[in-house]
Amino acid sequence: MIDRALNVLEHLVTRGQPEQLADIAAQTAIPKGTLHRILQTLQARGYVAQERDGRYAAGIRCFELGSLWAQNLDMRMVAAPHLLALNEDTKETVHLGVYEQGDVIYIDKLESPHQVVARTYVGRRCPATCVATGRVLLAYSDAYEIDRVLAEPLPAYTEDSITDATELRDLLAEVRRTGYAVNHGSYRHEVGGIAGPVRDYTGRVVASVGLCMPEHRFGPERFDDLRSRVLAAAAAVTTALGGAVLAPATNQDG
Repeated sequence: MIDRALNVLEHLVTRGQPEQLADIAAQTAIPKGTLHRILQTLQARGYVAQERDGRYAAGIRCFELGSLWAQNLDMRMVAAPHLLALNEDTKETVHLGVYEQGDVIYIDKLESPHQVVARTYVGRRCPATCVATGRVLLAYSDAYEIDRVLAEPLPAYTEDSITDATELRDLLAEVRRTGYAVNHGSYRHEVGGIAGPVRDYTGRVVASVGLCMPEHRFGPERFDDLRSRVLAAAAAVTTALGGAVLAPATNQDG
């Protein structure tokens, strides 16, 4: 059934125009009854759209997934020189992260040359509520997504994890106000981080650039410099993606 569903999707996408069920059945060699069930399932998930005259076409979800794949692929390439410069300037581990269902996923990473580092890897998921890269992404998510995440029990990984929804909502509002997020041991003991948002050409936050390091290298004497460098790197990636660097939204109250 999965193979047949993929055949239907590939046919509709390559065809490029709406078709009647009978025509799709003839082209894919799928019985009409089976095809109708497949189309109903795909339509319910947004992968197929039905016209008023009954014809079927590829749905917006196909475009969304394809755009997300291309965006993430291009983003790594576009961001690479700016991540490298940030890594070389700070000598700390650099992450490029994207948001998915309450987590941040690292799609690129450059490790610190120091002997003592916070070990991570590309593809790692971390809770968006606990790490700086994730807090940036969650803060700029829509209100429904923020409410959904805050309605769930907030995990406690250390004694510094925020487990109160009101406190975390206030923190996310602060992220939007200042334009950056920090983490001081809220996911792993003695590990901190700072991150800033990356926007696409629509102004939407699509990624975050962050630094991750042991807390003993994240003291107040370095904070302003590290924050400036992270925000500059995030702004450079934004510009390279065709986006505009926006001032923090000081009028948002969460």
